[in-house]
This record gives sequence, structure tokens and C-alpha cells, in this order.
Amino acid sequence: MHDSNPPQDTGTSPDTASEPPAPLDTDQLRRITSLHRGFTYQNLYAVGCLLRLREAGAPMLMLEKDEDVEVTLPDRHLYLQVKTRQGNLTWGAVEGSVERFADLRTEHTAGRRSGTPKLIVVTNTVPGPELLQMTRRPDWPADVSLLWPGHPHPDETWLPPAAADLASLLQWCTEQAAQVPFGSLHPQTLVWKLAARVQYASTGAHGQLFHAGELAGLYEQFVEELQAFPQAPEVYRPHGDEPDLTGEQRVRLVTGFSGSGKTTWAAHAAARCPFPVTYFDAAQLPPAAVPGALAREIAARHLSGSDAASLPNGAGIDVLRSVHSRLAHDDTVIAVVVDNMHHVPSDDVHVLVHALPTARITLLGHPLPQQIPLAAQLGITAESLPGWTTDTIATAFAAEECTLDYPTAQRVLALTAGLPLYVLNSALLTRTVHVGDTTAFCDAVQAQTHLTPTAQELILDQTFEQLSEHARTVAALLSIAEVPLTSGELQQLAAAAGITRPTVTARAVRELAGRGLTQSFADGRTTLHDALRPLAAQAAEDLPAQTSQDIAHTLSGLLEGHRGLARLARWMRLLAETGQTEALLELTGLESFYQGGYPCELRAVMAALADDTDLDPVSRLEAHNALATWAYGEDDWDTCTRHVHAMEDLAAASDTIGPRERVLLATRQLALYGLADDVDALDTAFETALATIPAPSPYERALRYAYAQGLYFAGQFQAAGGAAAALADDYRRHLHLEIAHLFGDTTVLREAFESSDTPDDFKRLADCFALFVKSCRKLGVGYGPVAFPAMKLYLLTAAWRSAIDLGQDAVETLMQADETRAALDLLDLQLIPVAKDYNLPDDIVGLRSQRAVVLAYLGDIAAARAELDALDHYEVTPDQAYDIHHQRRVVERLAAQQPTPRP
Repeated sequence: MHDSNPPQDTGTSPDTASEPPAPLDTDQLRRITSLHRGFTYQNLYAVGCLLRLREAGAPMLMLEKDEDVEVTLPDRHLYLQVKTRQGNLTWGAVEGSVERFADLRTEHTAGRRSGTPKLIVVTNTVPGPELLQMTRRPDWPADVSLLWPGHPHPDETWLPPAAADLASLLQWCTEQAAQVPFGSLHPQTLVWKLAARVQYASTGAHGQLFHAGELAGLYEQFVEELQAFPQAPEVYRPHGDEPDLTGEQRVRLVTGFSGSGKTTWAAHAAARCPFPVTYFDAAQLPPAAVPGALAREIAARHLSGSDAASLPNGAGIDVLRSVHSRLAHDDTVIAVVVDNMHHVPSDDVHVLVHALPTARITLLGHPLPQQIPLAAQLGITAESLPGWTTDTIATAFAAEECTLDYPTAQRVLALTAGLPLYVLNSALLTRTVHVGDTTAFCDAVQAQTHLTPTAQELILDQTFEQLSEHARTVAALLSIAEVPLTSGELQQLAAAAGITRPTVTARAVRELAGRGLTQSFADGRTTLHDALRPLAAQAAEDLPAQTSQDIAHTLSGLLEGHRGLARLARWMRLLAETGQTEALLELTGLESFYQGGYPCELRAVMAALADDTDLDPVSRLEAHNALATWAYGEDDWDTCTRHVHAMEDLAAASDTIGPRERVLLATRQLALYGLADDVDALDTAFETALATIPAPSPYERALRYAYAQGLYFAGQFQAAGGAAAALADDYRRHLHLEIAHLFGDTTVLREAFESSDTPDDFKRLADCFALFVKSCRKLGVGYGPVAFPAMKLYLLTAAWRSAIDLGQDAVETLMQADETRAALDLLDLQLIPVAKDYNLPDDIVGLRSQRAVVLAYLGDIAAARAELDALDHYEVTPDQAYDIHHQRRVVERLAAQQPTPRP
């Protein structure tokens, strides 16, 4: 039985609250809809012509010139007028085009335009009886024809057929796009990309034309653009009021928590962006390496091979500026998406943005406090994706065969903030755990937490429990790895965990990916979603002990030999975890080991090895040497002395200590004698040790350097500098290097280093130069350009800490020579990036305080003060505090010398 009078709609009923109100002016809505339908039809028809342009042999296609679309061919010029109508096409709709074409025909007849002209009217409907009759009369122009559905052009058979509606035209264009020879870009995605380019060109961009020679590059460009994005889900559901990839402002900053769908949104929006899009993930690189890596990414996609090959060799902001200059010269406007930009310091992001002044840049990152000043610097407001609406949430739950009313959808929205990852997980759990009862799901979750990020952790915890055993194991493996793995690497880890069949591993990865718990990259690597790592780590702890050991050994083998910082650091920690002490001790014997930021866990491992009485004396001595070296680098002389004495005890008590270990001990003893100002003991110990080894030899040169260093510690700077200079000359001859090799281009120097049987001797040569420079500084005398070869040799041999030390001396040399801009470039492009790339935070304060002075000498007092003010927020050592105070006095002295600006 039905009520005869339904209740009045107040506009607030839960059943209708989500429905948009009907438009007040339906006629206006109909006109607007028809207008956009016509433009879209015209754009799609132009896309069809572009897809057939090569087949037609046409060199060029133009838009919105004398007609909607124009195609120039070797012997003729086609003028295409595109008309869409609800009813039949009438003479009145084409009369103006025919009359205008008469003028165009005159231009061609007079020779002012080339080729035989033709007017072709393309329509989605059948011509009316009157118009059709007119076309059959003898006086109808032979060069004017109509094209409608089912009636192709008799001569221009290459033209796209007229379609009755947008769906049919889109289907035809999609079928044509499928014939383009590549498979990584979905055909319909290519169609919409070309439609966006057509629409953009119709506004006047790029001369409103397309050249046939550009088509191959255009198709290839699209392939490369989308390949870089992480794989998007098969079904994409947009956010509420979802923005386009590029907005009115050149730069936009989009922030959101992990799982908010930023990257997926960008990948989807890129397919409709009128500009070619380059995607760049900053999470995999040290901040200082971002500008150079982005420059090479853009160059690989948008520059020719010769242009890319001629870019500067060094990484950094100068490379990015150079790439941009090439693009600007060709009037190429690109869009750039920088993902995970919260890994990059705000100042670096600011510089990066200004290095691409014509690019449309979208920055994606987590909502962190440092984004506020960054937005202020860029003159923009940070945006966030609004998340899914209640309507989209209902769609997602319906896909899992779960029902929910509007109030419950609001509960899910409040519980998940509409973040796509967590909404999808909620729907899955509702179906699998709560038998499709969304209210029961919400009650269960809210009983355990409130609306904080912990709510998402609880959701993921329940999701993790619903994974298959193999999927949980693979998640644990990705957690153990910490770094992205290829499918082959992951399968080797899986085999160590007992999953021997690749199909099982692949199915587990697909299960994780299907729930949004992994991220895949274009190069085939896979990593775990950040939000799942704590839960996966717990699963890793539950693995049997032997299995964990097998996994660790396998992962160690996979990572061995990789020079990337993340993989190298993970490998060194694995050596300790798996008891591979011989390999770890061998690393500590390398000259470059102490020059980078080693994992802090290694020091405790070395201490345990040094104290292990069951270990052989040589290994214990090596461990004490590593601890002494670390203490020496930190000016902790008491600890250094204690470990040297332990080395002495081991050497005295064992007959297995060989010549290498005794020379190693002697070098440490010479340093201690120098620190104690006991020059007599220093001389005696040096002569005694020297008498036991052949000369010349590597051992003899090592002792001579230690002796010179001991003289320096004892305050004998003149003698130390002279000894260092003499030894440097011996090292140079030993390495067959000419002086020109040291002060010229690094190519010959690098070739000599790479082909040398004793590459560590290049670092020892740098040590001699460095000791000479330091001695000169203590004496207050000039050291000339010696800091430059020392720095180059340190960079060549990966002695990063020493490279920074001598690099700062090189900066001083440039400043003294009035090469201030070069000094700033050296800091910004080499020294500061090295400190950041190789985990040397202790050097950053000194570099930045020196940079402030360089900025002040360049006249940028405000930037110099800002640099020093930023350092005030850090806890610093007394020496660093004194350095900052001194540099601030220099900056203020230079500021006082600047002329006062007139009011």
C-alpha cells in the first residue's frame, strides 16, 4: 500500500542530502552542455586526424585558423568545419562556412596559398532533405563536400569517419591509438593526452599547429612520462573536488599523510595534463643529490642525445639550470611532479623551484612544519587532497558487496579521513571480518582508538592479520630488506624463508599490492608501504631464528658490491648481524672507511670484537685500531691512547702479529708521542721502526707520514710541512704522476687511479698535501693552490670527510683570489652535497657558517644572516659555537661597510 501524498521534501532528509539541487535554468544547462559536447567532438576529431596524419602523408595540421581543422598535403589544402547537431544538419548551419570558403578559394587561385583547396564539413548527423538536395545540384561547388556517419569522403579516405556521438568517436580514436607501436601506454590514455594537447594548441599555444615530424617524438614522450609513475590501481576513484595537476599558479604544494593518494592522484592527473609530465621521487636520494638527479631525468626525457651528452658532468643545481635553458630555448614547457619532497630541506626545494622558472611544478609531501615557511617563500598556499567523499566511500564499499547508509558512510569518512588506502582497507575488513556489516566494523574500530593516526595503524593491523601466510612472510622480507628490491632479489630472499616457487612469491606480492601495501617502480623494484613497516617488522621478529639467519646472509650477498648509500649502509649492518667479522674488519682497513657516515651500530660491534679473548690477536688488534681511529677523529685522545696501549699489549703477547700490524701500531704510537710533545721519543720510535723495514716501500712511506704528523702534533710545523712536502713528491713519483696531472683536468688523474694497483696511495698523497696545508696555516704562510689537488684526490678516493676539510681550504684560496662566486659554487655544488650524501652532519655547521661569509662577500647580507640564524637552532660544540660567533662578526663587519640605501 502506498501513501497518496508523499512527505514534503525539506531538503534535509538523509535520503536526499547527498543529491545536488536541480539547476534553476535548465535551458542554460542544455546550451552549456551542447557547447562542451561540440568542442569535445571537434577536439576528438582533430585527434583522429593526428593519428592518421602519417598515413595521409600530410606534413602539418593546424587548429582554429581559417577553419576548425586544416590539413596541408603536398598538392592540396583541406579545410575541415566540424558541426554537431541534435537534429538534421541544415543549409543555414553551413552557409557561412561555404561563403567564407569562397574567399579562401580565391587566395589559392591567386597563388597566395599553395595547393588545391577543399572544404569538408564533418557532422555527427544526417544532412536535412533541403541541404542534401542542394549538394546534388550541378551548381554545388565541386570542392565542397559533407561527411556524416556512414558517408565517408570518396577521395580523402584517410579522414576519420564521422561518428554519431562522442562515445563512438572516442572508440574509433582509441582503436587507432592502439596501433601506435608501444604497449606501455593505454590507448585511451593516449587519446585523452592528445585531446588535451589539441585543446591547449587551440588557445594559441605552439603556433596552433602540429608537424608530422613531431608525432613519433610525441608518442614516445608520453610513454616515458607515464613510465616513471608508480603503478596506479586498475580502478581510479577521484577525490572530492579533485584539482588538476597544474593550477593557476606555476608552483603548487600538495601535502598529505602517507596513504592519502597523492602519488596516485598525480599519476592519474598527468594523463590529462596538456604539458609533458616528468615524475621524480626524492625519497631515494640524499637531498643534495636531488637537483642533479632531477636534471638528468628531465634531460633523458626531453633533450636529444647530443644535447643531453653536452650537459655539465657535475651533479647539482647548475645542471638543472642548464637543462632548463635548453628547454626554454626550444619553447618547451614541461610539468614536473616532485614526490616525497619532505625528504628535501626547504631551502633546497626553494632553490630547485627557481631553477625551473618556466616549468609547472607540483610538489608532493607529508604535512610537516617546514612546509609552512617553504610555502611562504614560494608565495603559495599548501594544499591537501580532500579525500574521498561519502559517495565515493559508498562506491568502494559496494565494490566489496558491503552496504552502508549515509550516516555510516560519514562515520567511515570520520574514521579514515577519506584517505583512499584506509577506506579500501576498511571495506575489505568489513566484508571479510564483519560479514559486510559496516556499522559493526565502525563500532569495533572506534572502541579501540580515537581519530588520530593510530586509527590507521589499527586498521592496518587488522588488515595484516587477514593476509595469507605467504603474503605476511613477503611483507616481513621487505621490512628486513629496508631498501627496494627487484623481483629476482625478492625471490632469493623468499627462497631463504622457505618459499621456493616464484609463482607463490609473485602471488604474495600481488596480494600485498592489491591491498595497497606495497609500491612498485617502473624499473621493477618493490618496496613496502611506509605505514605497514611496524607491523611487518613484528612479523619478521616471529620468524624462526635459523630462517632469520638464512635471510640475513642472503640479503648480505645481494647487497654486497653496491655503492648506493642506502644499500651500502644496510650491508655493513648485516655484516655485523651475521657475524661476518672478517669482512667487516677488512672494511675498517680501507683508507676511505672512516671518511663517511658509517652505521653507528658498528662501533659497539668493534668494541665487542676487541674484547673477545677467543678471537685471534690480529683481528683484535684490527678492532682496537678501528676504535682508536674513531676516537682520534673525534679528538678523544684518552680513548685513543687506551686502544693504542691495548694494541701494544697484543703485539707484545703474540707472535702472530705481522709486519703490517706492527707498522700500523707504530703509526699510532708516533701520533701519541707527538700529542705528548715528546719529540725525542718521536724521533727514536721513528728511527727504530724505520730500521726494521725496507726502503722505499709502502711501510716506509706510511711511517714517514706518521712521523710528519707526529711533528705537527708536537707543534713542529716547519719540520712537519717540509716532511709532508718531500713525502708528497715521493708519492707522486711512485704513482707516475706529473704536476700537471694534479692541477689540471681530473680525467688523466681518474684514469691513473682506476688503473692503479695501489689506489689507496692516491689518498695518502692527498694526506701529504693536506698536512702541508695545515702546517702552512699554523705558520701563517701561504700554501698556494695545494688545497685543490688534495681535495680532488680525496673526492677521487671517496675520502669524503677529508675532501670537505681541504675543500674549505680551497674555498679560502678562492676568496683570497677574489673568486667569490666560484667559492660559493664549490660549497653549494660539491662540499655541502658530499656532507649530506655521505652522512657527515658534523661538518654541515662549519660549511654553512663558511657559506654565510661567502654570501656576505657577495653582498647578500640578508641570506648570510639567515644562514647563521638557522644554525642558532642547533646544539653545537664549543668549537662550532666559536666559529659561528666569529663568522657572524665578519658578516656584520661587511654589512656595516655596505652603503645605506636612500629612502
